[in-house]
Amino acid sequence: MLEPFIYDKHFTYDSGWDKYALSYYKLLKPNTIYSLTKNLAHSIVKHYIPDGKNKKVLDLNCGTGNDFPFFLSNGYGIVGTDGSKGMLNKAYELFKENNQNEKITLHQIMMENLDAKSFKEKQFDLIYSITGGYSYIDDDLLLKVNQTLSNYLKKGGYLITAHLTPFCLGESLYYLKNRRFRASILRLKTTLNVPIKGEKHMMYLRSYTKLKRLRTKGLEYCSSHPLLATTPPYQTNYSPTSDKYNKLSELEFKRLFKPIYNNIADQVMIVERKM
Repeated sequence: MLEPFIYDKHFTYDSGWDKYALSYYKLLKPNTIYSLTKNLAHSIVKHYIPDGKNKKVLDLNCGTGNDFPFFLSNGYGIVGTDGSKGMLNKAYELFKENNQNEKITLHQIMMENLDAKSFKEKQFDLIYSITGGYSYIDDDLLLKVNQTLSNYLKKGGYLITAHLTPFCLGESLYYLKNRRFRASILRLKTTLNVPIKGEKHMMYLRSYTKLKRLRTKGLEYCSSHPLLATTPPYQTNYSPTSDKYNKLSELEFKRLFKPIYNNIADQVMIVERKM
């Protein structure tokens, strides 16, 4: 079984995802596109699991814990995993009290390294990952990870994941408007070399059509949902006024249950259930 993460108060956050943690935890601010994305994802969780009291969630690729406030407020016990020590170190700092009273347990591990001995058998009501982690593993690893995860879901439990797409209408239009023509078509390549604070990572973008084909044995497909159907994602640094944000939020919530928008959204959210 995985050992609990040990906080390092002298950690230096030198590069890569570790360094990114210093800005990542600051993203969760009200009335931002980042918070809108989170709110949309959380509404899907609430749709399938209205009450998290006495339930346990595995927050896969939890980063600095930006989803933890939602899960805590809904009564979940949280197990968070991430491959970055810097992300987990910052998450521990931010939720120190919850770590100490065992409402949150953190583990450092890459998602592709999870195996049959990582956790107690079938202990999660929900396994959740919308931090983009799936975009850094190829199709074979995605299937391997999901098969491993399915073994840790209780019967009737949910796997809810989000996947970056190769075409985002809101992003493309935003970049075209700002005369960033190369950026407007960059995602169409489907595989990208992405620099993260001095480190290069390969990113895999998947269409909804491809995601439908990547099925996991033992998991029943439930639904798909477009995250940011026409709104520029937070990576563009788009910052709407308060009035504009409210209008965008209203539109995105209306589109959240309309799969027709999957092929133009920033991300596609997939909901699967343990049979």
